[in-house]
Amino acid sequence: MVNFELLPQPPEDRPPAQPWPYWPMRLRTSSSHEEGGERYWNILTKRFVGERGRVTGLETVAVEWEAEDGRPARFTEIAGSQRVWPVDLVLLALGFVGPEADTLVAQLGLALDERGNLSTGSDHMTSRPGVFAAGDARRGQSLVVWAISEGREAARAVDLFLMGRSDLPQKPCCDLPRG
Repeated sequence: MVNFELLPQPPEDRPPAQPWPYWPMRLRTSSSHEEGGERYWNILTKRFVGERGRVTGLETVAVEWEAEDGRPARFTEIAGSQRVWPVDLVLLALGFVGPEADTLVAQLGLALDERGNLSTGSDHMTSRPGVFAAGDARRGQSLVVWAISEGREAARAVDLFLMGRSDLPQKPCCDLPRG
């Protein structure tokens, strides 16, 4: 597993410019990070690379941030830092905002619903086969518990799509309303 973050690596301790009661921007390591993989900071994904309709790589570039009031404000790409990373699966965790229609959504030709979220079937698949959505991108801004639930449902749908079967738990009851 490889995890890219556009922003710089935050400090491990609470920054002095973010005293209580402000939410501190500090390095957090979850159990999934502890399971393995690599984390990269200051990385901007430029485009997906693929063959015959399958993703095979991500083209990235390193960035430098210019701070404003102690927070990252603007970045510039570092010349000569382009790289293509080999991949066979890409999961996007974007959080809190809906999809920007003029970016990946347009590049992949994904349909939007009436509220500007990614339109999906009950299997979380978008209008492009093999491309799935969950959480804010599908529901709109919502609670983290919904994102967790949708992430689990989408993982099961991806498993079914790739393997033809899944041992992952299925949602126990009816389809809950979105939004």
